[in-house]
Amino acid sequence: MDYTLAMDDQMLKVFHDFKRGAVGETSTATLQNLLRLYHPPHITSAAQLMRVGVEDPAALQQLASVGLTKQTAEELAGKTRYKILLSEDQTTYPNVSVQSDHVSSQFVMSCKAGEHRGKAHDWLTALLADATSITVVDGYLCDSQTGALKPSGKKFFGLLPRKSLSIFLSRAQQKTISDIKKICGDWSVKKDTSAAYRNVHDRYLRIDGEMEVVITSGIDYLFDTDKECTLLVRKVTQ
Repeated sequence: MDYTLAMDDQMLKVFHDFKRGAVGETSTATLQNLLRLYHPPHITSAAQLMRVGVEDPAALQQLASVGLTKQTAEELAGKTRYKILLSEDQTTYPNVSVQSDHVSSQFVMSCKAGEHRGKAHDWLTALLADATSITVVDGYLCDSQTGALKPSGKKFFGLLPRKSLSIFLSRAQQKTISDIKKICGDWSVKKDTSAAYRNVHDRYLRIDGEMEVVITSGIDYLFDTDKECTLLVRKVTQ
């Protein structure tokens, strides 16, 4: 079987308590964090099941029949597709803390070269619809010499809501700001002076300081289908 991940004993107990409806108040937050990262099917061993108090003779027999008997949690993780071990708070590899770690769960949308981007445009429009503040990190939306907004830049800002909105740009010449203001006079457009996106390679949108969209090939390729484009949408945690 192609297993996705493993869990340490504590996480496996939380998972099985959830399955039998026995999650207590103290573990509700832990369960929510676990389910955020959980992808079936997970791997376990007969010894691990017994350690967490799961009494299921059929499951124990099935595990033994495929050689999953006494492996450590770390050994189990090595047999999975993603080679990770979900843990409450341990972060040393192969552990991934369900509370906070560099490894996270996010929604990903990939458009291959030649594929229509309409769904990506609709999704971004919805994500941006209620925003009051947007940071746009992409140095290629405007001409590097004149600052004039490129056609792809005009199309991108066409996705934004026509209402009072603060827009912060990683690159903001006066011509760029003027071109954007022509799209909607209710927008306030300024240069982003924060340190959040210094020395970054990918392109980013930050929405109200709470949601982040990584655009791996740049905003140009939201509208140009010559190359692939991937959106990663995630909650801002810092």
